[in-house]
Order: sequence, then structure tokens, then C-alpha cells
Amino acid sequence: MKKALLFSLIFVMATICVYAYETIIVHFPDGENWEKAYYKKIGNEAILQYVPVGESSDDWNRSIVIHSYKNVDYPINIFTTNNMQRLKKVNPTANFTILKMGQNDAMLTRCTKDYNKVKAQCEFFRTTRVHNGLVTIHYMNRDKEDFSNNYTLWFEIIKGAKFLNSYWRNERMFNKAIYFELW
Repeated sequence: MKKALLFSLIFVMATICVYAYETIIVHFPDGENWEKAYYKKIGNEAILQYVPVGESSDDWNRSIVIHSYKNVDYPINIFTTNNMQRLKKVNPTANFTILKMGQNDAMLTRCTKDYNKVKAQCEFFRTTRVHNGLVTIHYMNRDKEDFSNNYTLWFEIIKGAKFLNSYWRNERMFNKAIYFELW
């Protein structure tokens, strides 16, 4: 009887894990209003773009793109290097500087120049292992002086983005301007 109860408990807990919700929480700078400009989910991938109010997904000066990959188990260094190479193909005018490369988290930065029809931008790129996969957070700013002046602020915002894994959706009733359900 005890074995049957233990098995039932383990089965229920394993089933609950399958239905866990994962959320990212980004705290934007005080006094700034950011909004969702784009969201698309295809299979186990989701992409979300935030821009300051008044800008759009096609016409922005600053942007945060969050890309989540459910059930992806690549090593962080390989996944980040592949993304770095993809971004360098789009604009090869600057190399990335690695700020952190750990087993569960990586962070890079660079400032590019105008290239073909791609505008110059400075950026932070973070890859993080979460409970159900991998997430990239990409902050881009097309104003190099603003990026430099606010480097520490945005470094802390991107580094400080948090992930919450919960089994109950009602635990995650946050300000919808700062959180995004990953899957």
C-alpha cells in the first residue's frame, strides 16, 4: 500500500512538472514606458520584442528581443557562439566582447557601425538556461552615446532579468508590462 501511495505521489509530481509555467521578468528603467511590439510563437519557440512607447517593431531606437527555446539542451557556450556568428553575419563591423561565459549563463556586448542597410547599434546579448530550455535576451540601442551613458543601467537590467518557474498560473499575476510567459 505504501509503495502504491509513493508511486502515485511521484506520478502526480512528475505530471505537474510537465504543466509548469515559466515566466521572464524584466524591470525597465523607472519613468520609461515600454510595450510589446511583436510576439510570435511557433512550436517550441517564442519571440517577443519590447520597444519604448511610440516606437514600433520596424522603427525603433531601442529594443529588447526575448527569444525562448523550449526543450533545447545545447551547452551555453555553443549556443551563444552560434548566435554570435549569426549576428556577426548580419553586421560584421564589430566583434563581441564576452562579459561572462558560464555553464548556465552568458553575456556579451558590442557596438557596430552602419553596414549595407543595417543601422549601427550597441547591444547586450545574454543566453540563459532555464528550467525548460534556453532563453536569449537581446538589448539593442542605435544611439551609441546613450548606450555608453546608460551602460551600467542596461547591463544590470539585462543581467537582472529573472525567471520564475511555477506550477500554478495564478502565482504569476505580475505587471503585464514587465513579464512574459515563455511557453
